[in-house]
Amino acid sequence: MEKTTQGGVGNLFDIESPMAIELRRIMIQVGRQVDLDRKLSLMVTSAERGEGKSLFSLHFALVLAYHMPSRILLLDADVRRPVQHTVFQSKVSPGFANLLEGKASIEESVSSTTVKNLDFMPAGTTAGHISRLFGGNRVRHLIEDIHKTYDIVILDSPPVVPVSDPLHFIDAVDGCLFLVMAGQTPKDVCKRGVEILRSSGANILGVVANNLGEVLPYYNDQKYYGYDKSRKKRRA
Repeated sequence: MEKTTQGGVGNLFDIESPMAIELRRIMIQVGRQVDLDRKLSLMVTSAERGEGKSLFSLHFALVLAYHMPSRILLLDADVRRPVQHTVFQSKVSPGFANLLEGKASIEESVSSTTVKNLDFMPAGTTAGHISRLFGGNRVRHLIEDIHKTYDIVILDSPPVVPVSDPLHFIDAVDGCLFLVMAGQTPKDVCKRGVEILRSSGANILGVVANNLGEVLPYYNDQKYYGYDKSRKKRRA
């Protein structure tokens, strides 16, 4: 099936905005820990819902697509509560879940976007138990197949405290970014999320603080991201 072009992103992001500047800084920091010029997969997650991980995933993918010659795929891996398809004005299926079940191909599950170098894969749907989708290294094998076409894959992952789904993604990615909502996410919830990731062997590249404009008004009250590099070394 021929890929279709989806709209919906052109007016959402100003590449010269304060938020875009912060995202470029995050891109540079991440690039000092992992090689952005090779095949790479990154998972974006948070401790709980409502911390802005999906919006960050979208904006980070846009920044990568604008500033790198690589082919970028934004993958909505939150099968339980998908949201990216609404941004791209696309169908939710076929997508990630259908591929894991072997009921769709990568080609028919991916749509190009109005942004050069950026494609999108929706979460897909399943009639079965979602927790059974991810066993048997299915995610890792799928990401390996995706890398035959794409250089960088950004997984918009579910939060780690309410569900265990993201733990199945850890072996499939080179690292993860952990989102927190500045001034809102309780410290013990953040700590619990990090503990879950680290105890599962996740390579936490850093913590991204969302909504800093609410607690640091210097940036004209605009929502933007701050980044704190993790001291945890990358897996060998």
